[in-house]
Amino acid sequence: MAVLHQSAGYSLACLTNIYSETPEVIRSALLAEGVDVEAHPRPSQAPIAVTMKRLYDLKLSIDRVGWLCGYSYGQARKILLGTGVQLRQRGPSLETEVDVKRLVKLRKSGLSIEACGRDLGISFGTARNRLLDAGAPMRPEPIILARPKTPLPASVVVDLHLQGYKNDHIRKLTGRSSSFVQHHLARAGLPARVNPDPLGIDTRTLVAVYRRVASSRATADVLHISAGAALARLWESGQDILDVPDPDAAPLHIPGQDPWQRRQQEIFVRAAKGQRASEIAADLRVPVADVTAVMRIYQHRDRTTAEILYRRTQGERPGVIAIRMGLRLDRVKAVLGKYTSRPRRSTPLTKSPTQQRNRHVHRHHC
Repeated sequence: MAVLHQSAGYSLACLTNIYSETPEVIRSALLAEGVDVEAHPRPSQAPIAVTMKRLYDLKLSIDRVGWLCGYSYGQARKILLGTGVQLRQRGPSLETEVDVKRLVKLRKSGLSIEACGRDLGISFGTARNRLLDAGAPMRPEPIILARPKTPLPASVVVDLHLQGYKNDHIRKLTGRSSSFVQHHLARAGLPARVNPDPLGIDTRTLVAVYRRVASSRATADVLHISAGAALARLWESGQDILDVPDPDAAPLHIPGQDPWQRRQQEIFVRAAKGQRASEIAADLRVPVADVTAVMRIYQHRDRTTAEILYRRTQGERPGVIAIRMGLRLDRVKAVLGKYTSRPRRSTPLTKSPTQQRNRHVHRHHC
């Protein structure tokens, strides 16, 4: 914070948005570092490379340094190399930087080592080494369940559920279908799970999201989990695979705060105060084109339509947009289909000799 405030000239309001803290917390932290917060912050005469080097020396990653200064990973890495800094080896090197307990739980749940590492933001090699150090099995032992010759009664379904068996295991042990298991568990007033999910996933919320988007990948994006984990929980809960969203399901609103949203809010606050696009870009250390794009797309008279279009430009799927904004998926798709479809070309680029001759004859008769 001190580097950004003194060297880069970031205001308290900007630091508040970056670190998602209250102004009092930011002010106290700066005062503890001996920073004069009463003085108006002014950027130093040093180039941005000096600020980036100072941030990188504070053990921040290249991604984080680039995000704070408004540059991509590649641009930030190039600037740091230009300053002569010795880049650190990528990936976590300390045991405390990896949530080993969650990594082991992910692996025991049946996910591959690559999927486990992707969930925690680490490489395959790092995930494998941490699992070996923790003594976790590289190949989880499969659970072999024998299916009975004749289906068992519904009372066995409830008994197995109360003993902690998963719905998928109950289905195999009783020889019943997923719908049969779900129906009789619902009649007994039992939830989808007896014990809490070891991955911290709320199965009811996951199913509710899936029913509204009919996409396991969009469901995984909304809940910040892997697609494999989402599919495993949907299968376990007995949810059938849907081709289209459930028309009877009401819209679901699960907001999320991404870095681009905080920057977007800062742009609008500064624009409301009368700052020009070039001034906002200089203060936030972002390209002018990004600022003008945000301001231009939000000049649409329909703010809902504008936000749908902007979220799409940020790479969000239609299902994720619907859940984040609390809209129906068909409305989101209708807006995207209306404003992102390519216009048809009315005339060909080149005309044939016959077309040119007919056009000449038409003009002559006229």
